[in-house]
Amino acid sequence: MTAAGEETGSVDEVLGEMAGFYEDEVDQIMKTLPSIIEPLLILVLGAAVGVMAVAIIMPMYTLTQYIK
Repeated sequence: MTAAGEETGSVDEVLGEMAGFYEDEVDQIMKTLPSIIEPLLILVLGAAVGVMAVAIIMPMYTLTQYIK
């Protein structure tokens, strides 16, 4: 597109249109990105909490078996 703009002498207009196009594309990505990241972050944090809970409860459970 820049080559066409150079040939016609309207490089600034062509670059402005390209900037607008890519700005809209980035805006669209930024709107959809949080909706993808949020569930993944919840799953990761849930898994971390689960691992911590198992790491705390398992030693206590094995100790109760030795008491019997």
